[in-house]
Amino acid sequence: MKRFSFNLETLLRHRRHIEEKERSELSRLFSSYKSELNQRETLQRKYLETLLELAQKRQGALDHQEMSWFYLYLERLRLELEYSAQRILNLEKQIQTQQAALYEASKKRKAIDALKARRRRHHAAAAAREEQRGIDELVVTRFARQGA
Repeated sequence: MKRFSFNLETLLRHRRHIEEKERSELSRLFSSYKSELNQRETLQRKYLETLLELAQKRQGALDHQEMSWFYLYLERLRLELEYSAQRILNLEKQIQTQQAALYEASKKRKAIDALKARRRRHHAAAAAREEQRGIDELVVTRFARQGA
């Protein structure tokens, strides 16, 4: 019997490629998300440190110019925290969308894999039947020779 060949092998390779692409994109998004979380944490730490420093300076002698610089810096940090929060929300939405895309790609690839496995089992069963038929024929031939 001829060797097993799956006529949808190119489609299966294509589906695997698409799934891997979706997986790598999801990985990239997770990496960006973690980076953005770290950035926000750093900004929050800077904001709190600056507030503490401003409170300490207020107890001492602080001129008007230096105080205005503190307030400008705090405002900039607050805006950066808002932008960071927006970017995090955006990345979370992108991650959810990408997870859905990966799920769909995986489902499509698994369907073709299941079809290939089923055809492989049918091929193996057909090969076993053919082999059994050959053995039966050989046994019948030997029995006929012994009887003659």
